[in-house]
Amino acid sequence: MRVLVVGGTEFVSLHLVQALRRDGHDVAVLNRGRSPARLPAGVRALVCDRLDHGALARTLAGERVDALVDVAYAPTTAADVEALLRALEGRVGHALFVSTGRVHDHALPIPYHEDTPRSLYWGEYARNKIEGEDVLLRWHRERGLGVTLVRPTHVYGPLNTRNNETFFFDRLLRGRPILVPGAGGWLRQFGHVEDLADAMAAMLGVRAAFGQAYNVTGEEAVTQVGFVELIADVLTRPLTLVHRETPRGGASVPFGQNLAYDCHAVYTTTKVRSALGIRPRHTLPAGLAQTFEWYLREGLDRRPVDFTAEDALLR
Repeated sequence: MRVLVVGGTEFVSLHLVQALRRDGHDVAVLNRGRSPARLPAGVRALVCDRLDHGALARTLAGERVDALVDVAYAPTTAADVEALLRALEGRVGHALFVSTGRVHDHALPIPYHEDTPRSLYWGEYARNKIEGEDVLLRWHRERGLGVTLVRPTHVYGPLNTRNNETFFFDRLLRGRPILVPGAGGWLRQFGHVEDLADAMAAMLGVRAAFGQAYNVTGEEAVTQVGFVELIADVLTRPLTLVHRETPRGGASVPFGQNLAYDCHAVYTTTKVRSALGIRPRHTLPAGLAQTFEWYLREGLDRRPVDFTAEDALLR
């Protein structure tokens, strides 16, 4: 298949490009051209800022693809999603939109499934993703375009641009205590980036996936404290936990880049498994071990980390 990936050089999109090339697809990427050296051999690069709709239309004027994967978030509004589809109108077979589990209303009881009502619980980010989803679904209803919505949550793994698992690697290797917000009992669910990339690659061109949304993540739900304990086990490092309440209206306790929020985040993956036969190959412990190997290989254990704010809280 001829596949166009919007993004292609960061975390999820780069893993997707690698998976597509592995599977023998003809891949092109569209991005701002800031990291061309990251692209695998044989991948064609189209340099354009997707937020410039005129330039986008000109860049894609001669392109015809079997599948389009919209991964990049700049942030990306509904108008930007619409502009991308118009730039390829009549010349794309299947459009896959990478949304997020955060479109779901997290004030409702867990677990969240694909038909759980959506809401603006997560603010502007949720609004942009919900409105982007709606653009795709409207094109499916009104124009017959094959579209699929993918909703991952807390993606982890090599090249992660979110300082989540690496946040804890940094502290455990240095023998530092881990600050925990409150009791640390809110549930989280993590999905390995390679499993997400493989799932998206497997969906492309599959008519059964047209007009559908899928939660795509790992199978294990774990508390905030349980996540840190698991990482300590994987690293075989001793662990000291220091629980600290967040003052009303104050800044949250440092706990990864985005893991300190006060609600559960648990999702069913029954639909993608039963309808498409897609399941993850990484368990959370195995995926964390593989990510730690990458972290050491890249020398991230030697990177400078500023613990000043944490030291002040510990005092």
